[in-house]
Amino acid sequence: MRLIRKFLRWFTWKFPRLVNWVLRRPVTATSFATLTVAALVAAIVLVPPLFAPCGDGMSADANDTCVGINLDSSQFRKDEPEHMRELEKTVRAANEAVTDNYVSVVLLQDMTPNEGVDTRLYPDLYPDIEGALAGAWRANHTAAFQGSVPKVKLFLANMGSQYASWSEAVDKISEHAAAHHVVSVIGLGQSLDNTRAAAAKLTGQAHLPVIGATVTGDTMNLTPEGKLNTGFFRTSPTNTHSVAAAARYIASIEPDPSRVAIVQDNIPGDDYTQTLGAMAVKEMPAAHRFPFTSPGPLPPNVSRADPLLTQFAYLDQNLCSVAPTVVYFTGRGTDLGPFVQSWTQGNTPCANGKLTVVTGDDGGASINEASLRDAVRGGHVRVLFTSLASPDEWGPCNGSGEQAAYNTFQAVFTGKPGACDGQPVRADDGTAPLAFSVVDLGSGEGILTHDAMMVAVTAARRAANGVADTVVRAPLSQIGLIEEMRCQNAVHGASGSIQFSPDQAQYGNPVEKPFPVVEIRADGSTGTVWNKAVTPAAAKTSC
Repeated sequence: MRLIRKFLRWFTWKFPRLVNWVLRRPVTATSFATLTVAALVAAIVLVPPLFAPCGDGMSADANDTCVGINLDSSQFRKDEPEHMRELEKTVRAANEAVTDNYVSVVLLQDMTPNEGVDTRLYPDLYPDIEGALAGAWRANHTAAFQGSVPKVKLFLANMGSQYASWSEAVDKISEHAAAHHVVSVIGLGQSLDNTRAAAAKLTGQAHLPVIGATVTGDTMNLTPEGKLNTGFFRTSPTNTHSVAAAARYIASIEPDPSRVAIVQDNIPGDDYTQTLGAMAVKEMPAAHRFPFTSPGPLPPNVSRADPLLTQFAYLDQNLCSVAPTVVYFTGRGTDLGPFVQSWTQGNTPCANGKLTVVTGDDGGASINEASLRDAVRGGHVRVLFTSLASPDEWGPCNGSGEQAAYNTFQAVFTGKPGACDGQPVRADDGTAPLAFSVVDLGSGEGILTHDAMMVAVTAARRAANGVADTVVRAPLSQIGLIEEMRCQNAVHGASGSIQFSPDQAQYGNPVEKPFPVVEIRADGSTGTVWNKAVTPAAAKTSC
């Protein structure tokens, strides 16, 4: 009977229209049942391992991937990479160890990226999951986050490729929130129209606060209708501040603005590229502007790099006319590889000329790009990005509070002794440590996702006052507590002190956050080269 129920679940989500059509015709119901049982027998005999329904809390989307909240840590898609399966198993094991008096935090992302379609792929996703797991581990096995109760579960949730199934994912989270003690949602991934809509629906329909980790688009704290989303917060600074930091750095290495060019992506629907480009023009008005439009979704067998290389070949000819020494690139990180490849291998008069390329935080997605590493290895191009956080942004071990906080986080993340104090972080109940690679912290995303989890857990525990049910019944009660995370109530995260602006125009945005400028080296390692910019301080009257 269990196998039959499992098959019927699969048949229902695979052929929902057929099921609805049959059920509206009672006369054929018996025939339908007979046909279903026969199909089940055929499936058992002929192809038993081929199909499995989506796990609890999820349903299939148009790409046959599972969207929604993954309550049993099953696969999101049939062909998941091995490391993704390992992370899902780690999530399952951690959740199974938590029983009574607990709250749950959901990490919502595109958990099933498609190459050629999405600009963040699995290697970019892993640090986010690992950072969230590190936060949950600290919450459950140390006293780092406002005590030790309620305990915390982490659930992964999927919006699908291009975040296209954001609405269905939010519906599933809303449906299961109460039963599984969900009190907040973190992450969100990229600053797209779909993610902004998801954040608005989460606070409006699901009544859950949202703590973005790596969403830097300036309008992410607004609903699609342009209203302030008072349930949205983020641990990452905005593009406005990112571009301001980049402009200061660029001026320090190239004082002549006529030698600076802005390569500006005009793709619609992407809040990250749109606000990055707009602010770049504002901050560097004397720089030359060269627009391009990155491709939208492509057929499965078409590489995203192909149309970009063609377009950049022509763009390079125009760039040569102004002979820049610095380019500020406002596109996605995954498009940096084709850009620098085109510059170093093209047939333009200035091909292979010395060039420094600076971009926003999404530049971290290009760390593993082979074409970018090859271009950097040739010695003609430097590639840097304004990171949201960096492992070495605090400099050599100096005893500062910020460095101590990061040092402890890295020890938890890797399961190894801290780089500065040489001390491991042991679980207070003997639970085995994590063992993620320090290399995964290079983009800064794992650090920011850990801090988003830290904010979520701290808010939940302050609201719960020891009893999970208190906050589970009224999760929006946490909003006022998150608003008060400033001054003496600031949260000391791995990326620095986290406190939120009291200014309505900057509602939900962090203040006094550093902006390290990070260089990508030919071997794929990263290093902070400049750390002299921070976001504005909180109003003095608020502290």
